[in-house]
Amino acid sequence: MPNIHDVAKLAGVSIATVSRVINGAEKVSEETRRKVISAIKQLGYKPMPSLRKASELLYNIGVLVPSLKGYHYTEILMGIEEFANKHDFEVMVSVPKLIPEEEKHVLDQYFKRKIDGIILCELMGGVNFIKPFIKSGIPIVVLDYDIEEILCDSVNIDNFSGAMSALKYLYSNGHRKILYLRGPKYSPAAVNREKAVRKFQDKHKDVEIFLSENEGYNPEDGYFAIVNHLKKHGLNFTAVFAINDWAAIGTMRALREAGLSIPEDVSVIGYDNAPYSEFLYPPLTTIHQPRWEMGQTAAQLIIERITKTGPKIPRNVILPTKLIERASVKKIGA
Repeated sequence: MPNIHDVAKLAGVSIATVSRVINGAEKVSEETRRKVISAIKQLGYKPMPSLRKASELLYNIGVLVPSLKGYHYTEILMGIEEFANKHDFEVMVSVPKLIPEEEKHVLDQYFKRKIDGIILCELMGGVNFIKPFIKSGIPIVVLDYDIEEILCDSVNIDNFSGAMSALKYLYSNGHRKILYLRGPKYSPAAVNREKAVRKFQDKHKDVEIFLSENEGYNPEDGYFAIVNHLKKHGLNFTAVFAINDWAAIGTMRALREAGLSIPEDVSVIGYDNAPYSEFLYPPLTTIHQPRWEMGQTAAQLIIERITKTGPKIPRNVILPTKLIERASVKKIGA
């Protein structure tokens, strides 16, 4: 295990100089600072917590994500990690799996270890879990998650407009009977997409939108939503709008098992533009959300907070979505 003596030897400086760099002392030349930081990174040296307060090149960012299944948070994390790594910040990832007790445990550990900043994706335990950080001045960026009070920076997707785009596209292609596969109620993204669905129906009296009884982001959720709807109501829709591309996979299988062709019998549109969506059969029409950019933006905001280089007021960044037209939606007579 490398120690401070090894760092000093590799950098060609004294132990006292290494200590000054770690503690962010101003009386160190930039060239010397870079040598020490380079030696620390090469050796994988971890300074004691009491010695690593002020050097921005040694800060740790804690990231909480609800799940690493699928592609959504994995791609967001890759964006965070790439940006943080370029700026010599370390990333610690925890996956509490939407269990409040686990979330509290992780956040308590982050607080005890004096984590320098947190990027938070969804929180079942609510805002009270992060108030100790806010009171202590520890920066927080919420990502893909809504906090009603403006307590910290946030990065979100315009889920309302994205869902509206999907529905307008189906409408422009003649679809007036649409089955919407709902997302989980705990998810702010799903809530905002459903708000758009209800708003669209209010404005278009010639459209009938059926809300699925099943809800969820997983392939099996999409599969059973279709199976159960067909069993109960029959084929009373011409298009399916799935909460995400993962649920759309299950949707497509269930439709085929029911003897229906896509898009000849039923059109399908997803949400996400997942990495595999263009390779499905038929290629899936979907709404693109910039997951990589979400991660990059969240990392930039947290680093600016930690280094005090950004504006003082909290920022709410809303990234736009984009319709990706492929072959899973058919134009029909209205």
